[in-house]
Amino acid sequence: MADQNETLTGVPGPEDLELIGRYTRRPLGAEEVYVFPVVLCDNEVDRDGERFAIPALEQLAALFVGKTGIFDHDPKGRNQTARLYRCRVERDDSRLTAAGEPYHALRADAYMLRGEATSQLIREIDGGIKKEVSVGCAMASATCSICGADRRKDPCRHRPGERYEGKLCHTVLSDPADAYEWSFVAVPAQPRAGVVKGRMTAPLTALEKAMARGDSLTLAPGEAAELARWAGELEKAAEEGRAWREKAVAEAVRLGRLSCPGLSRELLEKALRPLDAAQLEEWTAEHRRRAARRLPLPQTAPSQREEGETSRNDPFKV
Repeated sequence: MADQNETLTGVPGPEDLELIGRYTRRPLGAEEVYVFPVVLCDNEVDRDGERFAIPALEQLAALFVGKTGIFDHDPKGRNQTARLYRCRVERDDSRLTAAGEPYHALRADAYMLRGEATSQLIREIDGGIKKEVSVGCAMASATCSICGADRRKDPCRHRPGERYEGKLCHTVLSDPADAYEWSFVAVPAQPRAGVVKGRMTAPLTALEKAMARGDSLTLAPGEAAELARWAGELEKAAEEGRAWREKAVAEAVRLGRLSCPGLSRELLEKALRPLDAAQLEEWTAEHRRRAARRLPLPQTAPSQREEGETSRNDPFKV
């Protein structure tokens, strides 16, 4: 059986089989199961002008474990094809999102049974035909990235896709209430969501291990060039990260002085600089809301619902 496994793609290891066993009625052999990694969603601004907040991705990681994979968000039993058995959020400091955050992706591992019914789908996944995915979930909060207004309860004058003082307006999705399913689709709202080849890893594994052991390591010319390229990318990402952080802290201080006029700039800077990106975002969003209450912006009247329109509380499918 080991010889057969060597010819198969997507063969689970012992840890995978142990996690998959939580959902099966009997232990499955490695030859019975096909596994593949997938990016479910991320914190990039998507085609609909929305993005998930980083804390929301962490919450969704817990909610999506065990959820079924279907097609085109059609919740029929015959569409059930795969199931998620592991989820985690991975951070990539080498690139920033359109909102100026380090890129974070909600990545998962899925499994399906091998057999006649799934053989063609497995071929299409391996061949890159079935690749794009979309998630179905319910989000309790959908706020304007500019002023923090709840877009479903208190619409503001800011329009997604437009820039205000250089900042891209979009809707921030947070506080997930539930995760329903994930689907193979033709065109996902999030361009990077889909089946991937593997983990987001740096090309320095051998070097890192050698450094941890205190060993010396000789690099071939090609490896040295790759190391230099990677170091240059890290330096560039670090510069961009520092620039983003300075802007984020300055904006947080500005809003803090608007919402709490009695606080000095020096005190706010000292208190805010130790915060990480997610904490800064949460703090800024809260004090943007407080500042808006102190200095309210002109509001546009919400449009009347037309017959046949979907409910504001419909699940997000992104």
